[in-house]
Amino acid sequence: MLRGRLSRCLAGRAEPAGYVSFLSALIHHGALVDAMAVVQVASPERSGRMGGTSPGPVEFIPIPRDLHHGWRVEPFEGEVVPVAGVEKALVDWLWWAEERGLDPRLEEMEWDRFDLHALARLLAETGVTMGEGPPRTGEGPCHDQARARAEALRATFGVTRAPSGPDFARGVPGWSAPEAL
Repeated sequence: MLRGRLSRCLAGRAEPAGYVSFLSALIHHGALVDAMAVVQVASPERSGRMGGTSPGPVEFIPIPRDLHHGWRVEPFEGEVVPVAGVEKALVDWLWWAEERGLDPRLEEMEWDRFDLHALARLLAETGVTMGEGPPRTGEGPCHDQARARAEALRATFGVTRAPSGPDFARGVPGWSAPEAL
């Protein structure tokens, strides 16, 4: 099992075995304010968790090969490794959240960090959406979280479910629809 530096864990032959993405890349780009407990890596080849690595534990999240793009090599936590661009990191995270039934935490995103035109194009190209219906509700705290999420979406976008499609950001200050997608 590979242990050591993150760059060694991500090494591949013709292309990297994976790239930093999901919440880790969103935090890295300043689009989500949170503490990173584990480095999340998108990989079409690997899955599972690996400890004993620097800068911290690595979680390989399997993604379809057609989503394995949208990264560039850049500094990350003291190393130079493949990292998803902010829009691609969000698309990867939305895909994974949908796959696992997780809250995508859209109300916590720093939307000024995104190129909304590029995000709309990437969503259209990949077929990933920002949600298909009202937030999941449950009993107790889960219900309260879902209600808070719906209120945040209403305040931000004027809707109670996460918008999708090329006009998903209509209502966001400074938004104008792309000329052509």
